[in-house]
Amino acid sequence: MALNVKWTPKRSASSSRRQKLLQLWRSHPLRLAIANTFWEYTERTKVSGMWLLRRNRTHGLSRYIWATVLIGLLQLSIYLTLLLWLKFYSYPILNTISNDLSITDVAFPGVTICSPKAVNMERVERYVKTLRIPPEYDMAEVAAGFDFLNAFTDQSFAPPSHDSYKITDAVLRLNNVSIWEAAMAVSPGCADFVKRCFWGYEEFQCNQTHEYLSFIPTTAFLGPCCSFNYNPRNISYVPFSANIFGMDGGLTFIGAEGSERNLSTGLIVLVHHPMDYVTETAASVTITARSESFVEVSPTVQSSSTEVLELSESKRDCLISDDLQLRNYRQAACMLSCQTEAIGKRCGCHPYLLPVVSQKFKECNLNDTFCYSDNYDNFKSVRCDQCLPNCYDVTYSTLSYKTDLNLHQFSVSNFYTPELLNNDSFVLRVYLAKQVVPVIRKVTVMSWIGLLSDLGGIFNLCLGLSMISVVEFFYYCTFRLYKNYVQQKALEEKQAWK
Repeated sequence: MALNVKWTPKRSASSSRRQKLLQLWRSHPLRLAIANTFWEYTERTKVSGMWLLRRNRTHGLSRYIWATVLIGLLQLSIYLTLLLWLKFYSYPILNTISNDLSITDVAFPGVTICSPKAVNMERVERYVKTLRIPPEYDMAEVAAGFDFLNAFTDQSFAPPSHDSYKITDAVLRLNNVSIWEAAMAVSPGCADFVKRCFWGYEEFQCNQTHEYLSFIPTTAFLGPCCSFNYNPRNISYVPFSANIFGMDGGLTFIGAEGSERNLSTGLIVLVHHPMDYVTETAASVTITARSESFVEVSPTVQSSSTEVLELSESKRDCLISDDLQLRNYRQAACMLSCQTEAIGKRCGCHPYLLPVVSQKFKECNLNDTFCYSDNYDNFKSVRCDQCLPNCYDVTYSTLSYKTDLNLHQFSVSNFYTPELLNNDSFVLRVYLAKQVVPVIRKVTVMSWIGLLSDLGGIFNLCLGLSMISVVEFFYYCTFRLYKNYVQQKALEEKQAWK
């Protein structure tokens, strides 16, 4: 007789524990509260598509498909939101161009004239005779030491084989003469370059003590120079603006390439911002004798909107004076200070041709020229990441051309006569090209209001969401969930008493 025995597989202890935990979770008040809140949300929400997930609306495969569609659209909206945020956060600024600024609102550029030869040996010979030289020093050796001044201005400077710079240094100290004073004495100056000056049709004294209409001795990267509308020694100097433009307006002057045999081999005219020290980045024009040169200047203004200025410094990529609590922040001055600091740390001094930005370092003497020339390339390539551009700035581009006075014997200048110009003379005109100035204005690509509007458009496109729908969602995720949890907890305790 066969016995029918039903075999029941034994469950492991871990499987039993999982079953108990699963049953416990299914009856847990939190799980029931989440389920009730979800079904309540699908019944009452106005979000498009959620009504198809109601308890008795769809079942099985159709519910699964519709849930997949909603989740996919939610993921798409999140992806588009991230792209929008990256655009807002990483590329917040857009440049716009307009021609709506008058030349009277823009400073006339600084005009600096320099000789490519920083040391004139004829001047050196005359200057040495004015110094008190001890009997043990030879005057010729003292004069030869001035050649080391070229180390500060000549990138390819090769030190001479002699060491007369030691004697020259000693004589200058004995006479209490600084390197700056000595360099200005042995270099061509304003009296050599500039003879007659005109603003428009009005003539003015070139070297007069006028706040604006005058040429003054300055220094640039080429050494001692002569400048118009640029006064680095006056910290309160405010450059003037021109109210005329075109060839007949602006600055015109008659100059001399050289009145001495060894004075110069042509001159370099640099057009730059009137508040900035003249560096290699300035627009330059080379002028020669017996020529009339025309330098047409086209300013360009860079400005920033109020919304851009409200951004952080790293986002707007520019600085204003208030950011650093300065009277007048200039990127060029910041770069120059950074470079001077690097020179001071390396050589323990600052070159005479650079403005003094700190009293920590002494003025470089001739003995320091070896350190400066050996590290010239390193000093010019110093990184100054903290020196961001100005949020408001003016740059000057130039277009130049010239005519040969010997060839044509004619000038557009109404004051021109052949007897006014000798073999070393030239005429130079620097003027503004147009009456209006292009403005490159930084504006924000998107404001916070625009960001919120675009976010609303994304979620409305994908899910039909509005701001009230978002508030409703968080209401059900917080307050209604808490209420349902309390209700389920009370119901569980009530059943436990039974």
